[in-house]
Amino acid sequence: MKVGIFGGSFDPIHNFHTKIIGDALESKVVDEVWVIPCKRHAFGKNLSDSKHRVKMIEYAIKGMDHVRVDSTELDSEGVNYTIDTVRKLKSKYDHDFYFMAGSDAVSDLPSWKDGAKLRELIDFLVFERKGYSVREDSRDMTFYEKPLLGTSSTEIRERVAADKPIYELVHEDVEKYILREGLYHE
Repeated sequence: MKVGIFGGSFDPIHNFHTKIIGDALESKVVDEVWVIPCKRHAFGKNLSDSKHRVKMIEYAIKGMDHVRVDSTELDSEGVNYTIDTVRKLKSKYDHDFYFMAGSDAVSDLPSWKDGAKLRELIDFLVFERKGYSVREDSRDMTFYEKPLLGTSSTEIRERVAADKPIYELVHEDVEKYILREGLYHE
């Protein structure tokens, strides 16, 4: 089975994320997508509690076939890096894994722990995001060609804090959860 690994903070997960998931499945490059929320942000940013992020992911992917939340990073001890997660998954499962990411994340790959080794360990499925190009160093990457207009989790958190609407940016149940739990108002 071909599995897309889609990691991130998902704080919160938004419609750009679910579009990537849907497009990956539609492209037939992968048969299934595993959404993997990180335990800690690799660059030290504060994150909402993982229980909130997992719940929002569950709401966002509800009704999507061949998609699940994977807790590999959340269950790990100490600091966990993407390369560690990929190694764990490859040792545990006999699947062909693809690392799914937006071009914004891939453009930072040189700063990731063992970024060059990660590129040797797993194939990348890259979704282009406006303003971020990685094609000059893309020999081992598959690009999904549909242009993606995206928002960011940061923008959503800022909108919530400013009491601005987010209904066009996140799944309806994610919006309700954010408001009910009082997230992002600090």
